[in-house]
Amino acid sequence: MIVVTPDQMKFLEAEADRNGNSYEMLMETAGKKLSEKIIELNYKKVIFLCGNGNNAGDCFVAARYLENSAINCVVALVCGVPKTDISKLNFKRLKNTNIIKNINETIEALKNTEDCLVVDGIFGTGFRGELPENIIDIFSECKNKKILAVDVPSGGNCKTGAVSKGILQADETITFGFEKFGMTQYPLKSFCGNITVADIDILESYCSNFEYVIKKIDTKAVKKVIPQKRPDSHKGNYGRLLTVCGSECMPGACIMAIAAALKSGVGIVQAAVPRKLMPVIAARYPEVMLYPLETDSDGFITSSNIDKILSLSENASAVLIGCGLGVTNETEKLVKQLILKLKTKIILDADGINCIAGSIDIIKQSLSDIIVTPHPVEMGRLCLKSAAQVQSDRLSTVLELSKEYENLTVVLKGAGTVIAKDDKVFVNQTGNAGMAKGGSGDVLAGITASLAAQGIDSVYATMAAVFIHGLAGDKAAEKFSMQSMTATDIIKNLPIVFKEITE
Repeated sequence: MIVVTPDQMKFLEAEADRNGNSYEMLMETAGKKLSEKIIELNYKKVIFLCGNGNNAGDCFVAARYLENSAINCVVALVCGVPKTDISKLNFKRLKNTNIIKNINETIEALKNTEDCLVVDGIFGTGFRGELPENIIDIFSECKNKKILAVDVPSGGNCKTGAVSKGILQADETITFGFEKFGMTQYPLKSFCGNITVADIDILESYCSNFEYVIKKIDTKAVKKVIPQKRPDSHKGNYGRLLTVCGSECMPGACIMAIAAALKSGVGIVQAAVPRKLMPVIAARYPEVMLYPLETDSDGFITSSNIDKILSLSENASAVLIGCGLGVTNETEKLVKQLILKLKTKIILDADGINCIAGSIDIIKQSLSDIIVTPHPVEMGRLCLKSAAQVQSDRLSTVLELSKEYENLTVVLKGAGTVIAKDDKVFVNQTGNAGMAKGGSGDVLAGITASLAAQGIDSVYATMAAVFIHGLAGDKAAEKFSMQSMTATDIIKNLPIVFKEITE
């Protein structure tokens, strides 16, 4: 399923108009679909809160379709008379609809009507900034009413997912043509309620002209990536993953990454770890081939291990670096040398990323295809931004980084994880707040590395990994609650998810 930015949606509408599906026809179709949604919700009275742009025009069309129905419609012009030509045209076509032109009258109408549907058609997908106080006052009278938002809840930024103070909490949102990217990101997503995407006859083929196409990950897409059947074969057919992770004070990160990798289908896992971790890992996961590494007095791996790791990597199809590694002068030196000298896929997570913060240009010198899986703070270290700046425009941040480094696949973790490589962009919608706990990122790193090691192209391996990780997290939350679930509960549910996908 394709997701678009506001600018991309403008292009699509213009392209439709150029090809004979005029702006007026688009509004007519959108308004008709809006009226059908209103009928489906089964309310006898509807109050349309209308701005002065094309969002209002969609409402005027819907109200016209409902004029001869049993539904009592009120159109409230909360921003004055319509200003766009097609909005004006459709306003003039209303014949038997009650029109309110005063904000005070609108507030009174809302106060005096209990069982009604409020249709929010004030601001559309081009909104930026903050809601005017008079609109916030109107919205304050809507809190106990059923709310249907037109295209997007007014006050939501459809590019970034930011919201204005006073935004109205919608129960339903009907958006036209394609879902807007900002609606996949928090906090806006939480204000949209149930989202319906209404077809208004804009061809998906027009998206071929985009610089990049954003796709929402779904089961169908993941099924194309994960082999549905394994033929007669042997372990060597499914890749060899080398992990360079762990320290004496952070053994769990390494262990969880290894466990997730094993449960995600890779043929062989080789773990290069501090010598003291070997008995612990061997006792829990006898399937893993273990190789001892030297450490400093604090238990962190030293750069003296570089030749041994490079030797181990010669038969590896992917190398995972970072989970629980720690950030010291020695680990920084080690990670940088590995980036420069490894000749296979590299997955950098957690401290693997932190070890190159401030030296990210080293990626340009690498012979490898590299995947980075930062959370917002780590992303900020890579981009020299604060976490707040990263979160304020997640899409632009990911695109900027992926464009700068041609051999890099970027996975910006968090609610609505965003992935980018070249012209391919994916956004994920599985997962839940219960996954916001230590270890979840290590699990994702293990899944990603396992799929990459199996020969799946980096961007598709990450796409499948984040979906599977989130879905396993959803199943863990169902069983144990978001409060009580842990990262290891995600791992326990990976077999169930893979079984569903491969069946």
